[in-house]
Amino acid sequence: MNTLTRAAWEAAVVRLLDDVYVFAATGPRTDCSWQEDALAVMRREVQDPRGWAVLDGDEDSEERIEHGPSYPFLPLPSDALATRLHPITPGCAEELLMLMGYEWMRPSEEEPPQARSDARTVLSRYGDRISCYTNVTAARTTASPDLSEGVTGWAPLTESVGDFGVVAVSATEIGVFWSFNPL
Repeated sequence: MNTLTRAAWEAAVVRLLDDVYVFAATGPRTDCSWQEDALAVMRREVQDPRGWAVLDGDEDSEERIEHGPSYPFLPLPSDALATRLHPITPGCAEELLMLMGYEWMRPSEEEPPQARSDARTVLSRYGDRISCYTNVTAARTTASPDLSEGVTGWAPLTESVGDFGVVAVSATEIGVFWSFNPL
């Protein structure tokens, strides 16, 4: 069994998501609901339990200073996540992470194998018993929606023109991977 290293995980996150407007951070799981833990990550109230990389294009932005620590996320109550995020399979979460790197659409050529490998590496951090959630509207009715046309609808968690993401939940950590405004 391969043990995931910090270097391998960080390299995968950067290759997959560093060229697009995203937020990618992990926080600890607590005795609270996973929704509360996800909101703590979105509000930047918690640190990565392993001290690994965070991608946060708004870390030092004027908008964040003006709008508060959760920017670009809206200040949402946990019940908002319960109604806007839907369970998906880990395979669907992989697909969505790859689509983030291609501005929400499938690449015109055959999917680069490195992107799929990187998405698997990113999710492997959260273990075999991972639960995944997304705000993509196609996931309202199935945990494995057809993403052949890319991401075409979402329940917004920001005031951006568009936003979608993946929340990965394990027994000890919660990862939030969010993409904004590719349109």
